[in-house]
Formats: sequence, C-alpha cells, structure tokens
Amino acid sequence: YEEHNKIYDNERNVVRSFNLKDCLDIGSGPGIFHEVIHGYKVSVDISLLMLMESKSDDSVLSDALYLPFRNKSFDCTFTSVTICFIDSLEKFISEIERVTKKRAVICFIPRDSPWGKYYDELGKKGHKYYSRAIFRTKEEIYKTINKYMKIITVRSTLSSEPSNEKSWEDNDIYYDDDRGSFICVEAITR
Repeated sequence: YEEHNKIYDNERNVVRSFNLKDCLDIGSGPGIFHEVIHGYKVSVDISLLMLMESKSDDSVLSDALYLPFRNKSFDCTFTSVTICFIDSLEKFISEIERVTKKRAVICFIPRDSPWGKYYDELGKKGHKYYSRAIFRTKEEIYKTINKYMKIITVRSTLSSEPSNEKSWEDNDIYYDDDRGSFICVEAITR
C-alpha cells in the first residue's frame, strides 16, 4: 500500500463508503484502513509485528479461524484481503458470523478478476507475499458468505488492468456492482 498509493486510495474510498464504526478488524495487519473506520477499533492478527505497527485502540494476537471473543460481541466486523490468506474459507466466514452482532464488511480480490489473475501469477512465480495466497472466485466467496449471513451490498473498484498503471487513479467506486478487482460486500447476520 505504501508503494502503490493510487491503488490504496481507491480501496480506502470503497471502505470509507460503508461508514464503518466501532469495528473488529480481522487480519488487520498494521491497520491501514483504520483511518476510515470511525470510533473504537480492535485489531486481530496472527503476526505480533503487524499488531505492533497497528493504529488500533486494542490489539489481539490470534488466529482468525479461532477468534477469542464471545458470540455476537461486535456490532461491526471488517476484514480486507485476509480471505486470501486463510486455508478454510468456510471456517473463516463462520467465525466472522459468530462474533458479529449486526454487520460485516468483507473485502477481497477474487481470482476471476484482472488483479486476482495478476496476483495469482505473481504467486506462482514465487512472490514472497502472493505465493502464500489462495485466490477464490467471486461465486465461491459469495456462496460461503450467504451460507452464514445475508449479503446486502456489493461495492468494488480497480476495474483497470494491472498493466495499465496510468489508469490506476481513474477507478470509480461501483455500487451494487462487482466488476472491479477489489470487492467489498456488506453482510448482515440473520
């Protein structure tokens, strides 16, 4: 995100559009989206180094598949691209649903998008970050989320090709449209 500010700006604008407040950020890393999440923020990450860089109010060292929180303990949960680094999509989404009282915003880069294909190829070539990623299709992710919660909103950005760097800054937010490579869904608990 520091190297590719234009990409991050587009992603941040999509996250901002959800007007998140008082959230658990699962797989938070250093908390790069915390500047657009209002109120109280709790970071969860498996990496102590990432949590040490976090800008959150509270930090918890934990595996995202085994969250150390009571059922329905957060009004809002948020996660961005963590889905690409989790072995069990089913377990991850069920944990999000378990700790969420009202709504979750889940952002990801699907395999069946220009950027998903690009990152997947980088991973196959041994990229230190993307070689550990598991890119899944939109359909697979939507189906799993809808099994546990109900998707009510889809927004996306980054509809440009990764090879066209000049177009990175011209990405709009697409409301109720998943044509972009960075997709965020808002899901509510049942």
